Amino acid sequence: MNQSQGILLTGNKQAEIVTEELRAPTGTQVLVKTHAVGLCGSDMALYNGSYQGPRNYPLYFGHEWSGTVEAVGPQVTKVVPGDQVTGDCSIFCGGCEFCARDKNLCQRIEKFGITMDGASRQYFTQDESYVYRAHPQADLDLVALSEPLAVGAHAVRRVQGLRPDLSGEKILVLGGGTIGLSCFFALKYIAGCHHVELFDIVPARAQKALDLGASELTDVIEDEGDAGSYGGLYSGRGYDVIVETSASPEALRRAVDLARPQGVILALGFIPSVELSLKTVTFKAAHIIGSMGGTGEFEAALDFVHQHPDLAGQLITHQIPFDGYQEAFEAASDRRNAMKVLIKF
Repeated sequence: MNQSQGILLTGNKQAEIVTEELRAPTGTQVLVKTHAVGLCGSDMALYNGSYQGPRNYPLYFGHEWSGTVEAVGPQVTKVVPGDQVTGDCSIFCGGCEFCARDKNLCQRIEKFGITMDGASRQYFTQDESYVYRAHPQADLDLVALSEPLAVGAHAVRRVQGLRPDLSGEKILVLGGGTIGLSCFFALKYIAGCHHVELFDIVPARAQKALDLGASELTDVIEDEGDAGSYGGLYSGRGYDVIVETSASPEALRRAVDLARPQGVILALGFIPSVELSLKTVTFKAAHIIGSMGGTGEFEAALDFVHQHPDLAGQLITHQIPFDGYQEAFEAASDRRNAMKVLIKF
């Protein structure tokens, strides 16, 4: 195979299938034969030309992917041809002061499939530093879910920095999309939390969470308490931890009302701005934190998809060949009926 076809984006719903020449991997490079690419909100924005962060066109998108190692450079030590793999979205330097804290926050960071070419092609090369080996018997469709699952696991790790023992906490996830369910899986099945509720304004998504093991909804569906009194603030209602994934300003405001004293609110949804009751945050001594990326948690995500394939598979709603990419993007835009759309190579 000397050539590879791929889907190249130019923005504003302009894309085409192009052919490029393959180059043999050198140094610590790995040549990957792509199996599947998952579409997320960032890919949709890149396709529509509305992505607000740094990005480069023309661009091979695709930061959620799975594949098989086709060949390796002479200095590669982590993988061998035939290995099933996935990889990072965050391309970190590993040497700056922020990498020492969290590689997802690298000051020289590039984003695979966003600021640099990604996996939306039959073959691509990547440095072995950003590649992770899956279980030999793993389902490659599920391995393509590793990146969003790692994002959820990393978010839970951030919460554990403030609440080390989460197993007995009362927890609420707001939003039942891929990231919401990824956070739910990380809380319930990786961190071992006993009580995790998930709320979504789409009833089918909330029901899916119940079917997957979520606790029945309680305070989130009841009338708001009296946040203007100490009795309301310290009533005992609400949640110890709330994970907001819906990107709804109203949801984040509601999270502040629903947090218990010293509760943790983790914001994952990209909300440009929101008005909050900082008085309520102060009175409750609450924590509002963020989380970015999944680097550092891919092993946990890969273990999850191997140990719980039936659960992970519930995220996938569509599988479409790469030459039908327009159909794939159209399907992914239907948030009521689509969860994770996989483009198959």
